[in-house]
Formats: sequence, structure tokens, C-alpha cells
Amino acid sequence: MVDGLIEDAVYSSRAQFARIIGFAQRLVVGIISAFVGLALTLMVAAFISIDLPGLVAFFRGLFREEHHERFDQLLGEMDRGLSGVVRGQLMICLVNGTLTYVGLLILNVKFALLLAVVAGCLSVIPIFGTILSTVPIVLFGLTDGLAKGFAALMWILTIHFIEANLLNPKIIGTSAHIHPVIVVFALLAGESAFGLVGALLAVPTTSILLTLFRFFIMKTERAHTAPEVDRDDSASADGARSSRDAT
Repeated sequence: MVDGLIEDAVYSSRAQFARIIGFAQRLVVGIISAFVGLALTLMVAAFISIDLPGLVAFFRGLFREEHHERFDQLLGEMDRGLSGVVRGQLMICLVNGTLTYVGLLILNVKFALLLAVVAGCLSVIPIFGTILSTVPIVLFGLTDGLAKGFAALMWILTIHFIEANLLNPKIIGTSAHIHPVIVVFALLAGESAFGLVGALLAVPTTSILLTLFRFFIMKTERAHTAPEVDRDDSASADGARSSRDAT
């Protein structure tokens, strides 16, 4: 019987060790993948920043010369929309970090400034960044007692509620000229389909799609109204000619 217990303990230990090894491997792979993705993103952003006029000229050259004006107009609309998204997100980061810092100072949580900076930076990921920054804040609060950890959690949840229901829809929606309801649906759809990356890119992608939609709708309306204007001009010209002939 003792041999059986020892054998079960050894088997259980091996299984636990195998699970720990597997988790560690997945964690290492995830961290490496995240750093590789970040490095590639920064590299692409650097190349774009260095030669942005050349990149714009390349895509502009894909269209015939008579469409260059429309291309410039569309690019300008996209730039205004994305600039609004960036401004709105930076404003949310500032407000989030400030509210976090004030609350942690009141609660006298250790490393309040550092935790507030982390919370503000992570809030660049709409809604879900606040959740990620909650863990270290609560852990540092728990080092001074369960009550302080609970109070810190309640404060962060309050900020998260304000951010999700007011800051993100209102500030980003106003800056990017997108209705707040569409912002919320875009965030939920992006997170559901692609996780945190989808949540991060949801609003910029929505801004681009809405800009394209508005541009092509305007183009279609102009295409429909142009023949009517031509017919009216032709009718006026025919009427003028008929009057001259009659006289």
C-alpha cells in the first residue's frame, strides 16, 4: 500500500512538473512573440516616419493623374480621422493616469506614481488596458492589508466604469467624429475577434472604414447629380437657341 501511495505521489509530481514546464514554455513563447511583434511594429513605424512622403507618392502613383486630387482628398480625411483617434486616446491616458494617481495617494498605496504611469500607458488599449493594470495595483494594496487592497480594487473598477461608459465613447467619438455607440460596438467586436490587438486597432480601423464609406457615398451622389445638372444645362441651352431662332 505504501508503494502504491509513493507511486501515485511520483506520478502526480511528474504531471504537475510537466504542466509547469508547459506553462513556462507557453509563457516564454508568448513573451518572445510579443517582443518580436513590438520590434516589427516599431521598425515599420520608423520606416514610415522616415520616408512618409515617398510612401504617399508611391500609392498616389498607382492612380491615374485625373484621380490624384480625389486621392489627396481621401488621404486628408483619413489623416483627420486618425489624428482625432490619437488625440482622444492620449487624453484618456492622461485622465486615467491622473485619476489612478489621486486614488492611490488617498489610499496611501506604495509606488503610487509608478502604478499610475503604468495604468495610464496601458489605457492606450481601450477598456481592457485598465483591467491589465489592476493586478499590480491590487497586489501592492494587499501588502498593507485586505481592506486597502479591496479599496484599491473598487477605485480602479470605478475608473474602469467611467472609462468604458464615458471616456472612450465620448472623447474618442468626439475627436474622431464617430458616434459613441459605434465606438463601443467596434471595441467589443475587435476584442471578440482578435483579443487585445483587436481592441487596440478597433477604433482606428472603424475611422478608416467610415472615411472610405463617406468618400464613396459622396462620390456616388456626385455621379448621380452630374447628369441631372448636364441635362438642365442642355435644356437651358436648347431653350435659348429656340428663343433666338424664333426671333
